[in-house]
Amino acid sequence: MNTVDKDRLELAVKDVVEKEGAELIDFKFFLASGKYVVRCLVDYARGGITLDACAAINKKIFAYLDQNNDSGDDFVVEVNSPGLDRRLKSKADFLRVKGRIVSLWLKAPFDGKDQLEAELTAVDNDKLYLLHKGRPLEIDLNKVKSGKPACRQAGRKIQ
Repeated sequence: MNTVDKDRLELAVKDVVEKEGAELIDFKFFLASGKYVVRCLVDYARGGITLDACAAINKKIFAYLDQNNDSGDDFVVEVNSPGLDRRLKSKADFLRVKGRIVSLWLKAPFDGKDQLEAELTAVDNDKLYLLHKGRPLEIDLNKVKSGKPACRQAGRKIQ
């Protein structure tokens, strides 16, 4: 595997993941304890990937590496879900949680706060449309450091 091009490998792994109907969220390829490690974070577009789906993707990535590895090096494949606390950064991330309550960390204070919780009602171009304490808000995506889905469900009162 010494001759494997990391970018080419990432594209191959991405192809395997997409054929399984999922998205490759993060990819790492490194050497640890004398073994090459391929670490992938995967999820479905709307979230909720299962352990079984991760295991199936793991097997397919392993088979690809085994088939295309003529140097006989040891390798480990790790395929994980992002979990419930997956950080939201991109437009695609926010589209996935539309209709849910999100916690946002802002680059500059809004109403004197640099963190708020609100229901994400829409995502359009580079704007987030939110319902916060009964009033609609519009925040530019570039003003958001990060976000995550909140524990509470939409429809419940936000304090």
